[in-house]
Amino acid sequence: MVPVISVTPSLRVDGVKLYQDSKQQQTPFNQGKIFQGRITGKSDNKFILDVEGRQWLADSKAPLRIGQRLNLQVTGTKPHITLQILSGTLTRNIGKSLHLLVNEGSLLPKTLELAGQLPQEQLSGAARETIDFYGRATALFSQPPVQKNAPANQLAELLTDIIARTGPESAGKAGTTLSTFIENLLHTLPEHDSSRALVQQLMQQVRQQGPDISVPELLLAGKDPDADQEFKLLLNLITGQQDISESGLKEALAGLLPKDSRQSPSSLLLNLLALTGNLLAETKQQAPTAADGRNLKKIIGRLGTNLEQLLAEGKTEEAAKTLKGTLLEISHALTGNKPLQHQAEQLTSMLELFQMLQIRLAGESIFVLPLPLPFLNQGFLLIEPDNPQQDQQQENTAKKRYSLHLQLEGLGNLRIELQQDNSGLGIRFFSQDAERTKFLSENRRELENRLSAARLKSVQFLTGVKDPITELFADVTGATTGVLDTNA
Repeated sequence: MVPVISVTPSLRVDGVKLYQDSKQQQTPFNQGKIFQGRITGKSDNKFILDVEGRQWLADSKAPLRIGQRLNLQVTGTKPHITLQILSGTLTRNIGKSLHLLVNEGSLLPKTLELAGQLPQEQLSGAARETIDFYGRATALFSQPPVQKNAPANQLAELLTDIIARTGPESAGKAGTTLSTFIENLLHTLPEHDSSRALVQQLMQQVRQQGPDISVPELLLAGKDPDADQEFKLLLNLITGQQDISESGLKEALAGLLPKDSRQSPSSLLLNLLALTGNLLAETKQQAPTAADGRNLKKIIGRLGTNLEQLLAEGKTEEAAKTLKGTLLEISHALTGNKPLQHQAEQLTSMLELFQMLQIRLAGESIFVLPLPLPFLNQGFLLIEPDNPQQDQQQENTAKKRYSLHLQLEGLGNLRIELQQDNSGLGIRFFSQDAERTKFLSENRRELENRLSAARLKSVQFLTGVKDPITELFADVTGATTGVLDTNA
C-alpha cells in the first residue's frame, strides 16, 4: 500500500532579531532578494543565522540544525524582516512523486522491456549500448546465489565424512558412497572438461577396490616418502581456500595420517585431492563476474541523475549513455504509442524524483543514492554527517553515517546502519517485527563470512522500522520548511 503523506508544511518560525556583537546593525535585506544563509549556532534557545558573513539571532520552532544551509527569500521588511525558506515547492513536488518508489525495483526490467518494443535501428548507438549494459547488470544481480566451488566443496565434505566413519557398520559403505559421487560428477562434467580423465581413472580405482572396502584400505597404503610429499603439496593447495577449509578436510586427514604414521596416502586419495584442486581451479575460471561493489558503482553511476550537469559541461556523449538519456530517447521514439510512451515517462519521473531528493537534502549535507535493483522492492542509501552539529567547513574530514533503507520480498522493511572507524565496522539491523529480527540474528555467522573490506567489531539486531518511503519523506520534511521572521 502506498503510504498517505501530507505535503503541507507544518513548521513556523516566530521571530528573529538583528544580532551582531550585541549592536544593532543596518539590515542588508531588500524585498524579494534571494540568498543563502547558514545556521552556525544557538544562543538562549535561539538560532544564530549567518547571512553574507553577518550574524542574526532567530527564534524558530522549526527543527533547524547547526551547520544547515538554507535558501532564503525576503518576503517582508515591515514591521519586521520575513525570510521564506525556499524548499516548500520542491518538497511538495517530491511528496507528489514519492509513490513512484513503490515500483523502484521494476525500473531496469521495465526499461529493458520498453526497449524491446522498438526496432534496434530506432535507437542510437549510445542507447543500444546502455540497454546492453543494463541487460547484463540485471542478469548479474537477478541470478540466484551460487555456492562457490560447489563440486570441489562437495568432494571435500564427502572425504571428510568418509574419514569420520570409523564404526564397523558404516566402514564398508565408503566405496559405494564414493563411487556414486564420482559417477554423478562424470555425468555433469562437459565432454571436453580437463578433469574428465582424472574422474574416469578414479572411477576405475574405486570399482577395483569393491564396495565393502574399509576406509583405511581405501585411502592408505604402505610408507612412501614421495607420496607423503605430494600429499602435503596438494593439501596446502586446496585447504588454503576459505570454502574448502570450512569443510574440516584438513583436520580429518590429520587424524587419518598423524605425523608418526607408518602409512602414506594411497594413490586413490592423492587422485581425489588432485581432483579437488582441479575442480577448484576450473570453477574460478568459469565463474561469472561477481555482483560486487564495483559493478554496483557502474550501475548507479550511469543512471543519469547528473544528466543535466553532463550536458552543461558539454559531455553529450557521456550523457547519452545514461539510463535517463536512453529513457528520454525511448519516450521520443514511442510517440505513436501513447500507453508505452506514458510508461517511459513514468520511469523517467522516477529518476527525476531522486534528482529532486538529492537537491533537497544537499542543504542538510545528506546525500541520497538510489538502489533500483531487481531484487529490491525499494531501496536507497543515505550518507550524512556523523555529527550534525559539526561545522560545514569540516565536512570533508568529518565522519559519515551510512544507512541502507530497503524493502525486500520476505524480509519486508529493513534499515541497516553502518559506522566504521579504525577499530572496525559496527552494524545495526532494524527490521519490522520480532520474527524477522530473530531470523536475521540467526544468520550472523554468514554475515561475518561475507565481510571482506572491514572487521566486524559489533552487530545489533533490533526491531522498529517504517517503510522506506515514510522514512525518506521524514528526512525531506523534517528540516527546512517554514518562514523566518526577523525583527529589524
